[in-house]
Amino acid sequence: MVSPIWLNSLLSNVEMRTSLSLGRKIAHASSESEEFLFSLQDQIPSGKNPRKWKKFSEGRISRGLGEIEIIEENPENATILVNRYFSGPLDAGIIASTWETATGKRYKFRWSESKDVLMVELTKDEVKIPFPKEMKKNWLGIDEKVDGTSIIQWGDIRELDAGGWEMNGERKIMIHRDLILRFEEYSQSQIISLRESRQEDYVWKDVGGNRSLWWTAVADSCRQLFFDSGKHVMISGAKDWTSSSIRNLSLQGLGKLSKPELKSENGELNSDIVGCFHPAISGGILLGCWERSTGVKGRMKMGSEAGVVTVNIAPKRASTSNL
Repeated sequence: MVSPIWLNSLLSNVEMRTSLSLGRKIAHASSESEEFLFSLQDQIPSGKNPRKWKKFSEGRISRGLGEIEIIEENPENATILVNRYFSGPLDAGIIASTWETATGKRYKFRWSESKDVLMVELTKDEVKIPFPKEMKKNWLGIDEKVDGTSIIQWGDIRELDAGGWEMNGERKIMIHRDLILRFEEYSQSQIISLRESRQEDYVWKDVGGNRSLWWTAVADSCRQLFFDSGKHVMISGAKDWTSSSIRNLSLQGLGKLSKPELKSENGELNSDIVGCFHPAISGGILLGCWERSTGVKGRMKMGSEAGVVTVNIAPKRASTSNL
């Protein structure tokens, strides 16, 4: 659960650090992920009239997505508008997959953006594309459920008249991990090197090559976004890290620190992470939290074994601990 502003800033930061244009990659990942998620549902769109798609509007509202409008449709083409879209490539991929599912045909798609409206143009394509398979995680952490019902202030959530909803005055959207994993898979192979990234400050146990570079680009982007947000992080003891992780991870569905240990002499943190959404995203935000709380640069090490994701953050000048 993220704000559209944060998500688009993350994608822009990753593009900058990898020196890649990733719009088509994220659109492709979004389209395939949506098609896979449709396969898990009992009711899917059918036909060319969205008003007859059962639970379609409710599903988009619950995910924070904008309303759609079909402005042109014929046997070969379709043009669909998305009001209050959150991301051009992500929304376009979702719309393309939805139309393909509803019609049972494949389409090429392109999109154009204005201030509040996204236009997705679809052209029938005879290409044969295999059905997307389930994406597997590249880490060993067990997806232990983190109950968010006790930490969310439901009075702070408001449904918007124009569609979607907001929390604490900020619009929110739901992003499935399947989408992030597909985006990772489609984009990491093209990375040659990173720039403007603190590459030496991220150690990923049992993750190497281009995937390690992708994780570092994402983590450093998340760290920078959190640090620049100006959020205050007050830590006086290990238990404060649990509270901080609830505010900055759990409320967004990114996990929670468990059994944190803190060295008083230098602030070094060791902890497990339960319900980790993705080590690069959760870890990058944690490093940003740590640097905000200490005022110094840190170095992070993350690993996973025996079903547990672990994190170590220590001052960069004296980071000697091992996972």
